[in-house]
Amino acid sequence: MRAELERRVDELGAEHSGRAFAAAVAAYADTLDPAAREELGGILLERAGGPEQAIRHQYEERSWFRRALRRIDGERPDR
Repeated sequence: MRAELERRVDELGAEHSGRAFAAAVAAYADTLDPAAREELGGILLERAGGPEQAIRHQYEERSWFRRALRRIDGERPDR
């Protein structure tokens, strides 16, 4: 099962990028049973560099994420 999931992720990655890739993976995930969906999530997380790397990427790429973290730290958001 894992090999098939990895192959499909590779195919989707070759066909799409960015939000289109995320949408394609989400559509693919909707066709899977819960166990396969969980395995797919693990594969994606591994390829993103693990949970720490995924959070770091969100922090670097999304200004709303940085603003939210600053609010948690008690700083005023940028305007």
